[in-house]
Amino acid sequence: MNPNAEDIHVMPAPSTPGAGANGLLQEIAAFRADCERRYNFNNRWDIVLSVVGILLSIAVVAAGFVKRPEVSAVLGAIVGAVVTAQKAFPFGQRSSFYRLLVGQADNLITRTKQNLLTTKEAVDLLSTLRMDFAQQLPRGSGSRSEDSPAAPQGPKDAPAA
Repeated sequence: MNPNAEDIHVMPAPSTPGAGANGLLQEIAAFRADCERRYNFNNRWDIVLSVVGILLSIAVVAAGFVKRPEVSAVLGAIVGAVVTAQKAFPFGQRSSFYRLLVGQADNLITRTKQNLLTTKEAVDLLSTLRMDFAQQLPRGSGSRSEDSPAAPQGPKDAPAA
């Protein structure tokens, strides 16, 4: 029962986006959507903490004008807590980090759809973005300063996809 050579069908590798490319595009889109959700979350909290800090600072000054030192002291303590929260949870840096990943994922989708990348190149770039996503998330600063060389600044190894 040896099949003849004519009976063996080998499918050629697609040169245009096919089922494999569509799956890859779906993976990139899912990665992008996850980054965008995280961007929106961090951006909202950055805005909330900034607005609360500004409003509380104005309230501290107002309490000082109406000669209410006890209210001013309490509000000042709350301002200090908000500033500490902003430093401990760097929502602004994280939102910038995720926004950069969203842009790189968008570029990767475009380049993949336009066949400017081979499937292997696209997979390698997606892998690089995922590694950045996993390893380079900005962390809150404890005793470390913002200018510390150990502080991650965003996706460094990701190519300009």
